[in-house]
Amino acid sequence: MRNPAYRRVATLPLFLLAAAGTWFATSGAQPNVPPVSPIPTEEGQLVVFDKSTWQMRELTKRIPPNDSWPQGQEMERALERFGLTRNTPAEHIPVPAQIAPDVYLVGQDRVSNLTYMIDCGPEGVAVIDPTYASEAERTMANVEKLGRPRKDIRWVVNTHCHFDHAMADKQFRDAGAEIMVHAIDADHIEKGSQVTGWGMFAKQTGGGEFPRCKIDRRLADGEELTLGNKKLLVIHTPGHTPGSASFLLETGGKKLLFSGDTVLYDYRLGWQENPYADNRQYLMSFEKLDHFLFNGQRMLWDVLLPGHGAISMDKAYLDVKKGRELVAASLAAGEPILSVPYTTEYYRARMYGRPATAVQR
Repeated sequence: MRNPAYRRVATLPLFLLAAAGTWFATSGAQPNVPPVSPIPTEEGQLVVFDKSTWQMRELTKRIPPNDSWPQGQEMERALERFGLTRNTPAEHIPVPAQIAPDVYLVGQDRVSNLTYMIDCGPEGVAVIDPTYASEAERTMANVEKLGRPRKDIRWVVNTHCHFDHAMADKQFRDAGAEIMVHAIDADHIEKGSQVTGWGMFAKQTGGGEFPRCKIDRRLADGEELTLGNKKLLVIHTPGHTPGSASFLLETGGKKLLFSGDTVLYDYRLGWQENPYADNRQYLMSFEKLDHFLFNGQRMLWDVLLPGHGAISMDKAYLDVKKGRELVAASLAAGEPILSVPYTTEYYRARMYGRPATAVQR
């Protein structure tokens, strides 16, 4: 029997959408740049979904945990059978779009990574994780659509050194930006080491070398990074890579967490199968974020801005807690840490039978 609380939540707390609309309305967005379009989940969380995340999450609500998970062509048939190929979110979250006051999504609309821009006032803008070299021009063009010329891109901040987050660093530096990353990951970008994951990418694409890039500023845990009129707090969160870092930004009365591949929405995790990942460190990073003290008080994260997938527009502390619980459970059971949870018994047992999350039109 379904929990009545889920049914109440599923009817949509309209006041949440109204509050979100008020927040966007006071943000000073360019008239031709829309805000992101969050939809309420059965947990009462406002989430900006990409198509795949929404489909897989909804499918786990419908397939009994003891049934085999569909593979290949069976997956498409299952999605069609449950009506999950119609009225879906876009394949990728549309860009550019406003997320919060002075915070925008500027990429990507053809690869799975997410790139963010922070408007730091007259001194310039910051780009978080510019991703692949192939997307650099499109990202710069999206910055221009927000009314800022590409010469205003003063800073590039990497959450970690993996090629799908830092490969475009050199192009942005050549265009005048200062490149910043945690000190432990800095050498890997400068030298193009295997920690960037480049060997896997090169094998898939026929070779080549990682576009090595000089790092202008090596960041440290607890450092307050002043970028124009904005301040980012650097939080070292190793495990996915040795120098993975998350960043706290306060804006519009909200606490935003730029989490890279450390924390992702709803039990999704970083890729931990590479030889340079450390699962114990990864768990410790979740514990650090889950119990993080800021100005003497335990942090309740509001907005989650991850490196992939969906964006949590409120109650981001739920995603931190979920990630911590899943990593801890996997380690305790001696099981691998999977980057997507949909096939796991842990996730499917928690999702089956929940009310649907419908796309709002």
